[in-house]
Amino acid sequence: MNLRRLEQLVALAEEGSFVKAAARSHLSQPALTRAIQGLERELGVQLFDRAHQGVVLTPAGRRLVDRARRVLFEARGLKRDADLIRNDQLGEVRFGAGSYPAAILLPDVLATLMEEHPDLNLNVEVNDWATLLRKVTEEVLEFAVVERRTVPAQALLETRLLSVEAAGWYVRTGHPLAARARLATRDLLPYPLVSVPLPDAARAGLQRKLGLTPGEKLTLGIECNDLHVLREVVTRSDAVLSATATLCRREVAEGRLVRLNIDDSHQSVEFALVQPAGHTPTPAAAKTIALIEQLAARR
Repeated sequence: MNLRRLEQLVALAEEGSFVKAAARSHLSQPALTRAIQGLERELGVQLFDRAHQGVVLTPAGRRLVDRARRVLFEARGLKRDADLIRNDQLGEVRFGAGSYPAAILLPDVLATLMEEHPDLNLNVEVNDWATLLRKVTEEVLEFAVVERRTVPAQALLETRLLSVEAAGWYVRTGHPLAARARLATRDLLPYPLVSVPLPDAARAGLQRKLGLTPGEKLTLGIECNDLHVLREVVTRSDAVLSATATLCRREVAEGRLVRLNIDDSHQSVEFALVQPAGHTPTPAAAKTIALIEQLAARR
């Protein structure tokens, strides 16, 4: 057994098709078929059930694929740590940021890094939390800053809380709800709600507060990862925005936005740094992480 065979096993499990997995593995379909059959003979268990629509993991296959993913994860970490020892220098850092960290932390982080480390090559991806967590797990990204409650409990990721931002619901000045002294979340229901894409738990909690029944579907007016766009939309419409106080501070000071006083809504956004568990960051990543922690602590 070798790492190449394990990569082929994981590829077939994820693609569910010999054709797609062969293309991903840069093999012909017959060659991949022989490789998987050889692995099944070597292990002495059937890993896949074959069907007309593709292949499906057997119960034994599911257990072994999970183990194979962990082996491959550690193998990538071993190579990366060896590269770190061999090239002990600043170079490139690849990291990700969710919507709120990108809007609130990234400008200061990137400007400071460019000033203090002009030779550092920064590759930053702003994306949804699920994509970022997958890329950190696969080590496409060295780390990411996301909302802490989006991170599932798993051994492959290490999570560190950075800061907590107060949040609430915002509307334009002159909005029908702006003049009301006391509100409940269900009072928002007649108006379009706009937000970043919500995790399932947050969506379920909002649905309950809006008074929707379990069978009713909560549909937001706009779901968008760009908070600057959402903020501008709300200043020009009757939409209601879920956002942090920091994000809306200028617009509130300028009289363009108003924070609603909602009795049953106590929101917050928890910034967390997520990285592969047990792995030493590169020198570039370590400096970037230290700066992010420093700036987050000031907020």
